[in-house]
Amino acid sequence: MSANQKLARRPTKRRIVGKWLWTRLLGAAFYAATVAWCAMQMPASLTFVVPGAVGGGFLHIVKGRPWLGLLLFLIIVVLVPIIFWPSMLTGAMGRLTDV
Repeated sequence: MSANQKLARRPTKRRIVGKWLWTRLLGAAFYAATVAWCAMQMPASLTFVVPGAVGGGFLHIVKGRPWLGLLLFLIIVVLVPIIFWPSMLTGAMGRLTDV
């Protein structure tokens, strides 16, 4: 090893715990804020947002996989409504959400 090469140091326990906690708190805040905003602005979208937030939140918060959780959230919130788009035009989705 040359004299000017820096030694690789392992991260401290405090840094590891801080990153772990930050990832979980940020994920919880993101999914809770998304559900709250949709509940206030677009209540009909909760049909897709809540399952997406539960699945994405589980992967992000519990499993510690933020990118996979975000991907699952986007698939459920964006792609699933695109698949159901024709039925939404006929009102079939409206009958499902009427309580």
